[in-house]
Amino acid sequence: MISLADAIINNQDEYIIRYVHSGIDLNELNELDEYGFTPLIEAAIADNFEIAKVLIENGVNVNLQDMTGGTALHWAAENNNLNLAELLLKKGADPNAYTFAGQPILVIPILRQKNKLKNLLLKNGASLEFAQDFINTKLLGHIFELVGTANIIDPKNNFVELDFEGFYLEFSLAIIAESLAQFKNHFAARDLRRYNQQLQIIVDVIYRAASLIKYQQYRTDIKKFHNQIDQLITQEPLIIPVGYEGHAITFIKAGSIFIKCDRREESRLYDNVVFYHINQPQRMSIEFIKHLIYEKQSSHFINTELQNYLELQPLTEIKVAAQISGNCSWANVEATIPALFFLLFSGVQDFQQNMSRYKNMALTVFNRWREWNKTRTLSFCIQSFKTADSIRKVCKAEILGAILFQTCQLDNPLERTRVEEILEILTLPEYEYILKNYIQTYVYEDLGTEGKIFMQLLKSVGYIK
Repeated sequence: MISLADAIINNQDEYIIRYVHSGIDLNELNELDEYGFTPLIEAAIADNFEIAKVLIENGVNVNLQDMTGGTALHWAAENNNLNLAELLLKKGADPNAYTFAGQPILVIPILRQKNKLKNLLLKNGASLEFAQDFINTKLLGHIFELVGTANIIDPKNNFVELDFEGFYLEFSLAIIAESLAQFKNHFAARDLRRYNQQLQIIVDVIYRAASLIKYQQYRTDIKKFHNQIDQLITQEPLIIPVGYEGHAITFIKAGSIFIKCDRREESRLYDNVVFYHINQPQRMSIEFIKHLIYEKQSSHFINTELQNYLELQPLTEIKVAAQISGNCSWANVEATIPALFFLLFSGVQDFQQNMSRYKNMALTVFNRWREWNKTRTLSFCIQSFKTADSIRKVCKAEILGAILFQTCQLDNPLERTRVEEILEILTLPEYEYILKNYIQTYVYEDLGTEGKIFMQLLKSVGYIK
């Protein structure tokens, strides 16, 4: 006799209906099954509206959580199943439920721009502020490479702890492409207009990669989309986003050139953006690229076997700053920008004689974008602080404290401006405790390099005499 979970996974609807109507107390079925899910969550994962409806009509609890803290409504949102989401909400599903990682249901519809589902959730009481605080805190963590945790506030004014690290490769691609497109057209990049053509190509390449990886969602049968996928893969340069064993990197293919972007935290032991020549180009087929993107890979295959299989011959490298925290998906999408910029100049006449100059040019443009992106994101955080209620202001002030302590230095005018903007908030009487806590912890209790740098920064702006 098969389990109810297996029957749901395999869409054996008749068996499930008989099981449900057999007189068994369905509340007992709400215990997690061998996969770590309740039957209702199994039905939501399987995108089986009819079985979910049967379970709901027979009294299952719609708000029970799986092993990650997700609810059936989380999974309905993941599948963009409007009918199931609407049914769950009518039966009392919490539109503001969040996972153990603090992720509200509304986050996925916002980032995937599923506006019908987003509006349905908002209409039923989902908090836009809560979801935006989650997204913006994650972005601040990745853009400023923060470590540790931060708090946001749920609609019931409870603190929800978030890890600054960890984000989706799918969304890193789309957000970085959008940011670079805005930078290209921004007044701050006016002196880089001569590179507009190259920057637009890079934006388009990253957007195509975002389109490719959306088919990686667990419920997608890529065979149904082979025409769209093949069309994306045949356009070069091609970014190949790959996740394996908790790590995410990017490859770039352009003709016989293959680039590996891997800005891992220990990248002092690795060449983090390496250009190779493919000596077995016939093996780099469309099917093989699909295998890289859509099937599980091992670290050994990616870092050892792949090089042997394609007979990759190292050509050159670009040293991009190593990943500081666990934001590999973001760091290795970022790294495609200087890699592609350098690649796009490889056909000019003096390229071989002036490779160092073109590398420096690529890194200069890349760093200009990164600094602009930091400034823009910080400005948004400060503006949202000014309009927030008192309890959310505390959370945002603490995030600003993390940015000040972990990343701010006075080695350029942009950094000084950021320091002054943050201190304008943190020197207010109700938030000055944040500064004093950093001083107490990292200066008086355990003076190390971080504490010395922080004290020097505060002295240089006159906060400490």
